[in-house]
Amino acid sequence: MAIYGHAASPDQAHKCSGVKPDEEKRVVERICEALKEERIRKGISQQRLAETAGLSRTGLRHIESLQTSPTLHSLLLLAKALEVDFAPLLSSTISDPR
Repeated sequence: MAIYGHAASPDQAHKCSGVKPDEEKRVVERICEALKEERIRKGISQQRLAETAGLSRTGLRHIESLQTSPTLHSLLLLAKALEVDFAPLLSSTISDPR
């Protein structure tokens, strides 16, 4: 993240945004959980979703079990593969990060 044309450390970025690292982590975790719930609801296997999204099955398993913090790009790929609109998912997660 750049602040006034300079690269910012994650700590600086969080200070400027007012978002605490633990809040960000909870939002990402909720998105991961919501995507997993959608995959299960649609009856899609991890293998099939991983292939459709262009991810490894192991990577998807780690995302769903919250063993890794996925990139925004990976989350968008999963949402697209599940045919889920990411904006409402993100919005509902931010309003209720639990």
